[in-house]
Amino acid sequence: MKPLIKSILIVLFFAACGENTSEPEIPAFEFQDISLSKKMKFALSEDYISSMDLPDSTLSYLIDYYKTRSYKPRWINDSTLTKEGAQLKGIISKSYEISIPKNRIYNLKTENYIQDEIYITLALSRIVSDIETGMIDYELKKLRPKSFVPAKEFDSKVVFNSEEELRSQFLKFGPSDSTYQVIGKGLIAFVDTHKLDTTTFEIKSIKYDSIGAFEKTKLALISKGYLKEGVVDSLTVAESLSRFQEENALKPDAVIGKYTSMALNESTQHKVKRIILAMDKIRTQAPRSNKFININIPEYKLRLYINDSLKSEHNIVAGKYENQTPELTSKLRKIVVYPYWNVPYSISSKEILPAVKRNVGYLAKHHYKIYKDKKEVDPNTVNWGKIRENSFPYKVVQEPGKHNSLGVLKFDFNNSHSVYFHDTPSKALFGVDVRAYSHGCMRTQYPADLAKVILERDEYNNKFNEMIPDSLDTLLGRGNNFEIRLLDPIPIFVEYRTVTRANNEMKMHIDIYGRDEEYIKILYQ
Repeated sequence: MKPLIKSILIVLFFAACGENTSEPEIPAFEFQDISLSKKMKFALSEDYISSMDLPDSTLSYLIDYYKTRSYKPRWINDSTLTKEGAQLKGIISKSYEISIPKNRIYNLKTENYIQDEIYITLALSRIVSDIETGMIDYELKKLRPKSFVPAKEFDSKVVFNSEEELRSQFLKFGPSDSTYQVIGKGLIAFVDTHKLDTTTFEIKSIKYDSIGAFEKTKLALISKGYLKEGVVDSLTVAESLSRFQEENALKPDAVIGKYTSMALNESTQHKVKRIILAMDKIRTQAPRSNKFININIPEYKLRLYINDSLKSEHNIVAGKYENQTPELTSKLRKIVVYPYWNVPYSISSKEILPAVKRNVGYLAKHHYKIYKDKKEVDPNTVNWGKIRENSFPYKVVQEPGKHNSLGVLKFDFNNSHSVYFHDTPSKALFGVDVRAYSHGCMRTQYPADLAKVILERDEYNNKFNEMIPDSLDTLLGRGNNFEIRLLDPIPIFVEYRTVTRANNEMKMHIDIYGRDEEYIKILYQ
């Protein structure tokens, strides 16, 4: 019966009877004494979904999902949320704890348990989808968030064990990658043990402001939960600072240096965003071959993996901020013993030219030769005073030897950035915690050890490389330039991930180039 006709009849009835009574109010279907399945059928209407401020596009997904369940709800009982449903609703409200930004989930305030049922289903579907497939299209030139695609086989897949901590069970929807699992557990531990402060600080190195740096550091440690308020003794502050440094992959020396200041200045909430980004990058990582080399720039590490086993690990020195090491993929095709260094134009024109203008003997001292049109030029015949930085006409090549900037070994691979990883005469920098000092290439500690592991396992179609480790020792002893070509080129992945694992624990690293910011803006837009 239409509402208007119904109202007219009621008025006529009251007038005829001469009684001042009203029709009993029919309760909303959510509170009627009918089965939950019938209530869900009523709820799955366009009018009801729109009244919840949910997009119309969710309706077909919800109908399909509940049809497979014969409209039986999953997270509620007769009048309220189940224990599991209540836990899940709480987790959804703090979705960052399971690595999903809140803006990725429908922003909805539910008014009753039926709406709770619908909201939890939709939110979980989106969360599981994001965990499975990732949230950003990293391969696009113009980055953008991925569109929502409902998780497949949601009902049978999203099953939780009541005996286990619920948040950690969301890790099973993501990669089985061990680093991903460690970071995910580390995220939960981090939010449980750290104050999620949003405060940023402006602490300068103790080198520039010794008193101010110490006082502001105390405030930062209190804000982040590393230090109790009211603590004044320097020893306790130093111990708290050392613990903070260790968790941020810095030397735990309790010295407020440049990079310790950077780590202290970052809010804890922003760190959580970087953890979430690191996990999302792993989700979208393409499968890798049985043998590959991984280089992580902010971690300053090179690792060789064969058959899912770490075979060799090395500290590296990466590019400084002005000469950033690029992210890339390629294949290692040859190892060069006693390499020549073809000096990039940017270095020869901006750094070598000024030195030569001061003293032409600089070239010979550092074993440089100059060429023009492939012919060697005597530097003493050049009028260096007339040479300008933007019109430097020579190619500069450094002769092989232990003095060479590439050291005695170079690992060569094709790439558009003209970078590679190599030995270096400057060994001292490998002992520094933040190693951003090069012009972009990756200086590698103990490169001969790496080369030997590679050669030992270099085979193709059951044919092994003739250059065995002993052969490498012989070549290094001779001191001559020599190229060793690999039978089976090794995939190389140079990446930028500021959150990693070490000793089966999550580690934060300084975002040395500030590259995380672009991705974080995409995740939270």
